[in-house]
Amino acid sequence: MKRTAALLMIGLLVATTGVALECRVLTTNEVAISGARVTVIDSGNSLVADKNGFFVLDPVPDLPFVLFVARPDGVALRPVTIAAIPAEGPLTILVEPLGETVTVVSGVIPDLELPPAVASTVMGKGDLDQRLPSQLFQTLENLPGAGTSGDGHAAVPSIRGLPQHRTLLLLDNGRVSSERRAGASATYLDPETIEEVEVVRGPGSVAYGSDAFGGVIRARTRMPDPQGTRGFRWNLIGGTGLEEMGGAAEVTTGFLGGGIMLGAHYRKFDDYESPEGTVLNSGSEMLGYRLGWQTAALGGVIHVGWRSDEARDVGKPAPNSDVRRVYYPEETSDRLSIGLESPGPGKWSRLSLSFSWDDYGLALAKDRFATGFSPRDLSESRVDANDFSARADAERPLGAWRTVVGADVSGRYNLHAVNSSTLFGADGDVEETTVETSIDNANGTDLGLFATIGRPYGDWSVDFGLRGDGVWSKNAGGFFGDHSTFNSAVSGFAALSYAFSSDLELTGQVARGFRDPLLSDRYYRGETGRGFITGNPDLDPETSVQFDLALRYNPGTATVGVYVYQYRIIDLIERFRLGDDFFFRNSGEAEITGIELETNFSLGRTLDLQVGAQALRGEVAEDGSPTDGVPAPGVFAVLRGNPSSRWWWMLRGAVFARDDRPGPTEQVVPGHGVIDAGAGFTVARWLEISLLGRNLLNHSYLASSDEDAVLAPGRSLQLVLRGRL
Repeated sequence: MKRTAALLMIGLLVATTGVALECRVLTTNEVAISGARVTVIDSGNSLVADKNGFFVLDPVPDLPFVLFVARPDGVALRPVTIAAIPAEGPLTILVEPLGETVTVVSGVIPDLELPPAVASTVMGKGDLDQRLPSQLFQTLENLPGAGTSGDGHAAVPSIRGLPQHRTLLLLDNGRVSSERRAGASATYLDPETIEEVEVVRGPGSVAYGSDAFGGVIRARTRMPDPQGTRGFRWNLIGGTGLEEMGGAAEVTTGFLGGGIMLGAHYRKFDDYESPEGTVLNSGSEMLGYRLGWQTAALGGVIHVGWRSDEARDVGKPAPNSDVRRVYYPEETSDRLSIGLESPGPGKWSRLSLSFSWDDYGLALAKDRFATGFSPRDLSESRVDANDFSARADAERPLGAWRTVVGADVSGRYNLHAVNSSTLFGADGDVEETTVETSIDNANGTDLGLFATIGRPYGDWSVDFGLRGDGVWSKNAGGFFGDHSTFNSAVSGFAALSYAFSSDLELTGQVARGFRDPLLSDRYYRGETGRGFITGNPDLDPETSVQFDLALRYNPGTATVGVYVYQYRIIDLIERFRLGDDFFFRNSGEAEITGIELETNFSLGRTLDLQVGAQALRGEVAEDGSPTDGVPAPGVFAVLRGNPSSRWWWMLRGAVFARDDRPGPTEQVVPGHGVIDAGAGFTVARWLEISLLGRNLLNHSYLASSDEDAVLAPGRSLQLVLRGRL
């Protein structure tokens, strides 16, 4: 009776005022998607469906409108265009079955509150299965403005020329932190265990505080269906050129009123082959297991996940690796994540709560081999820490205004770092070992409050965001002794958009952000992958002033985005070199200017074309000298075909211009081009065969602009067998 009365009330409201509409989101086989998150693409309004898939649109957008639907764990499903509203009963929204994610979706991220002029992309499992990335940074290769810092499996992803912890990396609900000065890379993360990757190119400080100048990269672990569907997935992978082998498996079933998943994976790479021979010290190994549980509860969906991941013997290749081997013997992460998505109480359309905790460890070794002139010596460092984050945000309409408010706290504690140096005699026996505690115990906490509001005014729309942060750090013992800091910061953005037509919109935006130094930037002294480094306890935070202009065109069969930006970083935290040693300082201002083009075209029912291009320039404002980490100008194109439901093919080409403006720790990189191709065939549900070839022309080029860069892999082939039961 209560349910019937509620439906009658909503139906009367729709009939008389036209401002509210009950909807229900179902899979194509008419199973309710409990806790589905639904976003109205033009307005950005987000709602959460109840356990039966019901939600209310209030007000109803002008027809036609597009709804972007995501599973309760955030994984994207297919956008749905609503062209008509039923005269009676709820609007039924049918989306692809759970697990059948879209390949690439541009222009919306289901649950990241970010400024409207940013460029956002969701890469689903279908895209990842075709491209077979071996590391997280490879998932960004088809995004304009994306780059990497360093070589090999430990390379660090970055966005818009802002590496070194100026691009935020998330795994599920929590930050991926690292005390590597190059930035966080999640080297231990096997992309095979990921359901999708979301990338935001542009300022994210209002949503996430520190570290989000360039943008946000978030990887989502695959989670079970909250309905408790039984299933089994497996894959085997092998390759030449990259000298790869591995496998993964996971099983799902019902448990405690929801669904539970248990998975494990292993992947190993030997030294790869460049066109000019084997690249020494370029191998790695990764393994781990994961457990996930998801259920409909508390009016929404609760999900709990655990990941234990480990990377072993991750090489950092260099031209002199035959004399001196630099590698990471171990990088480990044991991570807990908990989340709740539900409709909010009263007028609140949604409520999101999340918590993440991580136990992290990283070991570095620098082994100089014995020669006829000198014995062997070994330098090592070990860093251990715990990371945590908690976040709450809620959304509601205030008249015509869309309003989001929230709070988050994140930090690192129990940071401990030790260096050791071992000298060997001519006979190979240990002669002397010295140990130094670099950081005995350090911790840092960032507490932030934020709010965003926005509304349309006819063809115009305005959006504002504001955030306040307090950041504490404290060091006890170690090389620098007792020391503490406190900094506060205000971040914000203002944006103005104008719709020239229903499919063409221009957005201008100004934003301000901040980045607090890492604990190791302040307190660490010891070995790094590049050399010996000494922190600076007196570093000030960086701040930014960022201008973005976005022009988007979406006529239905295509999406086109043009992004122009200028980012100025003030009080830049610079790593500089004196002799063989590195130090930190605040050094004036740096400026990044760029333009990006990204397009997606539907060339018929079975053919899609993706094209992207970039041109960036980074320089120190005072003298015009170039900055590190700015990717070279380039263009790429990806042509995908799906002639039938049983097989697919893909062809990719990319060309990059000569980079003759190296930063202070970089070198000139000649222009180069690559061609990749792949195909897959589904024999049955239990067996799909995929083959991917990279650098098919076996072109020789540097893997990065790093001053110690090595050649990138030459021609390689990867074969994957995968299936589901």
